[in-house]
Amino acid sequence: MASIGAFIAGERNIIDYIRYNIRSQIFAKSLPMPLVLGNLKRLELLRNHPELKDKLWKNALNLQQGLKAKGFDVGNTDSVVTPVYLEGGIPEATAMVTDLRENFGIFCSIVVYPVIPKGHIIYRLIPTAVHTDEDIRKTLEALEATKKKLDAGIYKQETIPDMAEA
Repeated sequence: MASIGAFIAGERNIIDYIRYNIRSQIFAKSLPMPLVLGNLKRLELLRNHPELKDKLWKNALNLQQGLKAKGFDVGNTDSVVTPVYLEGGIPEATAMVTDLRENFGIFCSIVVYPVIPKGHIIYRLIPTAVHTDEDIRKTLEALEATKKKLDAGIYKQETIPDMAEA
């Protein structure tokens, strides 16, 4: 439901086993009420507006196909959460994601070392059902422009404050 926490569906005996043996569940608190209400509203929207799911997948597939057509590696994903695999370090990833947000109005999260090996970056793009074809086009253009800067070493030259110094 794209909030904190998670849920799992499966056979009752498997769910019970996980519930009582997974370390993160011991002494866990319940979800905050605003998140519970938000998730209930999402379920209601999914039940009453199935066209939203169709639009979401249309947008995700358009984004993923557009990225592939521009030479980006999105791997083999079967999710609307779209990974974009690039090479670079934490300073480059930080500068690029800042450029995307500040200059192109595009928000995406990054995954860097130590979650993945040094020298690699994963951008996580999450299209929604309310994005338009124009939004997707602008996203593709922005990623293409920022990738050119990444490849040219422009982001390597930018100074990113060291967290130890901050």
